[in-house]
Amino acid sequence: MNLALGEDINHYAYLTGFLCIVLGLLWGRFKAMHVFAAVVMALILSGFMGIKHIYATAVNPSILTVMALIALTGVLKKTLPFHRIGDLLGKSSKGFMIRTGLVTAALSGFINNTPVVALLIPILKSKAKEHNWPIGNYLMPLSFAAVAGGTITLIGTSTNLVLNGLMIENGIEGFKFWDFLIPGLYVTGAVLLTTVLIAPTVLKKTTEGPNAAKNEERQYTTELKVIPGGTMEGKTVKSAGLRNLNDLFLAEIYRNGAFISPVTPKMTLEANDTLFFTGALEEVNGLLDLFPKGLKTVEEKFEVDARHDLIEVLVPNNSDLIGRPLKQTNFRARYDAVIVGVQRGGQPIQGKIGRIALQAGDLLLLSAGINFTARNERETPLITINQHKRTSTSPKGRGQYFLPGLLIIVGGALFLHWSLLLSVGLMLLLGIACGITHAEKLKREFNLELYALLILSVAFGSAVVEGGHAGFFIEQITLPSDASAGIVLLFLLTLLLTNFMTNVSAVAIAFPIAAAMMQHYQLGHLEVFLPVAFGASGSFLTPSSYQTHLMIMGPGNYSNKDFLKLGLPVLLVYSAVALWVLL
Repeated sequence: MNLALGEDINHYAYLTGFLCIVLGLLWGRFKAMHVFAAVVMALILSGFMGIKHIYATAVNPSILTVMALIALTGVLKKTLPFHRIGDLLGKSSKGFMIRTGLVTAALSGFINNTPVVALLIPILKSKAKEHNWPIGNYLMPLSFAAVAGGTITLIGTSTNLVLNGLMIENGIEGFKFWDFLIPGLYVTGAVLLTTVLIAPTVLKKTTEGPNAAKNEERQYTTELKVIPGGTMEGKTVKSAGLRNLNDLFLAEIYRNGAFISPVTPKMTLEANDTLFFTGALEEVNGLLDLFPKGLKTVEEKFEVDARHDLIEVLVPNNSDLIGRPLKQTNFRARYDAVIVGVQRGGQPIQGKIGRIALQAGDLLLLSAGINFTARNERETPLITINQHKRTSTSPKGRGQYFLPGLLIIVGGALFLHWSLLLSVGLMLLLGIACGITHAEKLKREFNLELYALLILSVAFGSAVVEGGHAGFFIEQITLPSDASAGIVLLFLLTLLLTNFMTNVSAVAIAFPIAAAMMQHYQLGHLEVFLPVAFGASGSFLTPSSYQTHLMIMGPGNYSNKDFLKLGLPVLLVYSAVALWVLL
């Protein structure tokens, strides 16, 4: 009696923790890592969960492989000829979207999606401008292709690797590298075809409306100061030449602790006035050149060799800048750059830049110094969206041996059946030996927050399955008698979760349910866990569901509604094809 009561208490403790994780993640007020940390800590302190799960997960080969692959992507993007990707897309409009999708999907099957999309955004912008195409027609399909392409292989997305780690950790046979190939090719083809057919139509109002051309020149609010004793001081707004600027508007003046708006043509400018201009990127880019002796950046101590060479970057969802006023981040010293404009959701942010608390997906317009690239690699990297082309150099010295060495390691992995972790580890060591990267840089690229999330989510999932709690969860609901119907429900649950939280979190929640269903229906591991993997990769409905979606929000001038208009039909087609192939 007491034993049964103790078991029930354990079951209910984990069920409560499970529901807290689901509700906490769906609420969206807290980071996924914090939600899992709170629940896991509560279970450990109350004696329901052992610390051993944390230790075991921290050295889980699949978790370490995820982290190693992220670091490897940083090495590969410096050595592989990514600058030639534009040549693969062709020069004509015929079939451009499908070619872009095919190239993106192929790369995303083997390389982290984020750098792939980051590299392609400026290429697509250039092509669109050259041919007068609406850029919004291409960027959302680009991101969708990257998501779909990640389903082709085991390493195409971290989701597959995390799920594979959970399976092995709990004594379930893991995936083979090519288990994803056939269903992945089917869903990728379906996604590409759907976006090609309907994107121009459903996005037409966004990309081809009366203000389309203006919208594609993204609007920023830029903050500049009047130089004391400079050419602007003492002049009126009109006489200073600030009234009829091309696609620029002087919206506000900040003086002596107060904002002045509207700004009249006869208003006299004073030393150290802060001027807020709203306008297109291309015009903001040359604003300092127009008045080099009259205006300056707000950061007085910041100097750059080419002020007009501005860089657009995106704030990733793992950045430690999120939620903090910019004046508290020591941004200039950390990145050798000053922020001259901020855009959120396609709209410029008004007010003093220093007081803005950044959010994931914000676009920053930076006036960058010569050390920006090096410092950006050292910090939590900001994702470069747009910058002037720089001369590409091939690896010199020992660097010439990197690609041949890489091919040897790949051959060893294929024919000698080396483990993925061993292969990736050898690639990283090769990069260090060839001078492509160094140990300190790899250390800086280590995403501690992601690593913690992976450890906590996998540890929780393992504890649920190991303790038999997953079976208890299943007993609380009525499953269909037909196994196929049960798998469909599991797929749809995972699909729903991944569109409103991170895909890693969706996998962590779905895994114990899937493990219990595998026993309940007496199914093989592929029959149950492949639907979970593909459900967790169906991130098409919301921009927050995947980092590449956040990256294209600003450049494409999309709204949440735009994602719903294209994402919903794509999601329906993706789901139908995935279930057709997998069942």
